[in-house]
Amino acid sequence: MLQNAEVKNDGTLSQKDFVKINKYYGLAVPSILGEAFCVLRGKPMSDSERWASTSQGVITGLFDDFFDDQKLPEEQIIKMVKAPESISAETSSQQLFLDFYMKALEKASHPELIIEQLLAVFEAQNFSVEQENSDIIKDRIWEITQKKGGDSVLFYRSGFDNKTLEGEKEALFQLGALMQFENDIFDIYKDYKSKIYTIPTTIHIVYEIRKLYREQLVSFIDLSYKMHYLNKQIIQFLDIVMPVINRGFVCLDQYQKLENKNNGLFTIDSFTRKQLICDMEKPRNMLRTIAYQIKNDY
Repeated sequence: MLQNAEVKNDGTLSQKDFVKINKYYGLAVPSILGEAFCVLRGKPMSDSERWASTSQGVITGLFDDFFDDQKLPEEQIIKMVKAPESISAETSSQQLFLDFYMKALEKASHPELIIEQLLAVFEAQNFSVEQENSDIIKDRIWEITQKKGGDSVLFYRSGFDNKTLEGEKEALFQLGALMQFENDIFDIYKDYKSKIYTIPTTIHIVYEIRKLYREQLVSFIDLSYKMHYLNKQIIQFLDIVMPVINRGFVCLDQYQKLENKNNGLFTIDSFTRKQLICDMEKPRNMLRTIAYQIKNDY
């Protein structure tokens, strides 16, 4: 399906789109989050669930582009979500989205949940426009951060056969909020330059960012143990997702070193893009992530 899309590409699909699909979302959604959901319930992923989860990962970046790059009308996006079979794609990007979205709906046991959760993601995307306003208060930034991340993780969970148990939605929503917070930590330079107001771009002391991040992590772990699953399955679930969360602490360590050299102030415009980019593919950063996992020292 992806090869066919590349051949027929009218130019609306960039190489970056395919990288996001093949290297990030299309890979990480089933292989990290999907596997975490499966160990939590104590049952391996079925072929149909893998198709649904992979398809949900593929459409993630494409869906974001409808807002960020293509600026599609709200009515058109809602119609694509609610009745994709009735839409005639205008571009290769839209066609690829529709192909994989309909594949997710076809393979999932509860397609109505996928539609419901994608509409929630759509709502969160609309709220995020408020982050372009310099007058936005931190409490509102945090509400939007939580909704963007929380609804996204619940969207990925909707592709699986088993219904959520008591406490699961709350824990997964908090996991999503934490992952969105982490994403904002890594994107601090890009968001600052784009004048997007996030928690990391509005706090100028790294310790304060770390403190809030740690508090949200503790909340997530507490909520995880309240889920009505066996403790051993919850531990296995945490073992899969914690390395993802620990990456945020590695990035904050890098920012802390910059702050220490800047008279104790983390003012983003004092640093270059190179200084603020935290490359997690570097072996030393991979090792630091593992070290956090072993020590549990945040």
